[in-house]
Amino acid sequence: MNTKIQSSVIHGLREAARVLLNEPLNKYTTFKTGGPADILAFPESPDQLSAVLKIARENGLPCMVMGGGSNLLVSDAGVRGMVVRVCDDAGGAALRVDGPGLVYADASVKKKTFIDFCLDSGYGGVEFMAGIPGVLGGGIVMNAGTTMGNFVSILKKIDCISDGGDVVALQVTDNMAAYRKFLLPPGTIITGALYAVPECGDTASARKAIDDILRDRESKHPLDYPSAGSVFKNPEGHSSWQLIQQAGLKGKRVGGAMISEKHTNFIINAGNATSRDIRDLIDLVREEIFKKFAIELEPEVKMVGSFD
Repeated sequence: MNTKIQSSVIHGLREAARVLLNEPLNKYTTFKTGGPADILAFPESPDQLSAVLKIARENGLPCMVMGGGSNLLVSDAGVRGMVVRVCDDAGGAALRVDGPGLVYADASVKKKTFIDFCLDSGYGGVEFMAGIPGVLGGGIVMNAGTTMGNFVSILKKIDCISDGGDVVALQVTDNMAAYRKFLLPPGTIITGALYAVPECGDTASARKAIDDILRDRESKHPLDYPSAGSVFKNPEGHSSWQLIQQAGLKGKRVGGAMISEKHTNFIINAGNATSRDIRDLIDLVREEIFKKFAIELEPEVKMVGSFD
């Protein structure tokens, strides 16, 4: 715990939202690894999120926002300052139809919850989210998707808090996103978004398609183990999993971290892995792929904290 954080700051944060001190982050990441955050805040609304961010900004408190903990590798040393968890565990986040073909959702809404709501409301176009873990805010930041679609294809407007603390709304255009990236101004924190979704005349067929997608993912992905999904972006003209497999790295282990034998672009926590194990295995894969193919693999996984 950073003892330099003033008790008055902690008191102010606790008035704004639920707060835990020195809380291990392995409880909140899909890798099930990661050391403690000095402060972990759980805002339950955009207003609470804005309040805790304002306190951090006014007091020079380092602050990191996380969603559902997927696509994230937190160091074993943890995170100094404050981590803000934007994830609706209780089901109280805003989620509503805002007009014909328009659905609004807070950034903390889980993707599965959003899919079910859209289908229950007679809308489709969200099948590409099936099986992608985490919350909508994280999906926007990553422009998550599959060959069926991605977030930029259905986003109409993003509500967010700027690096300076202003509440702003951004109209979405196709050129705001790229592969696994949404081009937002630095320091922007997403609070919610408006989605343009088409009417679905046959929701039963849409649900069946989603079930088929989930079964296919289960057959191909190592869902029985903690992981962060695909570890590396696909280099242009290549598939990361094929490069890793061709390099003979299937099943390669560093400590408790292992390259999945089911899908080689997954690193799994095969048993008591540390974040250092996972980071070292990521580095080993990158070195081997560059050595064998002269290709630089870029991690999708965001690494947070000190790995020195």
